[in-house]
Amino acid sequence: MDLAIIEKYETALQAAMLAGDVEALAQLLDDALVFTGPDGKILSKDDDLSIHRGRILRLERLELYEMKAHPIGDMILTTTKAMLAGHFGSTPFDGIFAYTRVWRRSGELWRVVAGHAAQIGAVAGN
Repeated sequence: MDLAIIEKYETALQAAMLAGDVEALAQLLDDALVFTGPDGKILSKDDDLSIHRGRILRLERLELYEMKAHPIGDMILTTTKAMLAGHFGSTPFDGIFAYTRVWRRSGELWRVVAGHAAQIGAVAGN
């Protein structure tokens, strides 16, 4: 399995999240998505898309600085770290987050079927 292929998808996911591009996100998220947010809430694909569609989550910065890919059978698990800044509703946030995502092939595409995000630090100076 060529693990480099998943970097393209992680980059596309990053761009879609920054732009709030719901159509692109819909293509990158599996219909069976189960995602645990930093607050511990479990989100489905519809939940995730609603948050972006309603502009509840607005990202101003999303800078990946570490990504590793690990094959698991016919899926790929990625771990990434990122500096994020933006707003969730009216609450601003700015910090370092760790993500774990499970990607599975859906036809010719790869889609996120499971994931988890956790804040692991503050950005220096904040």
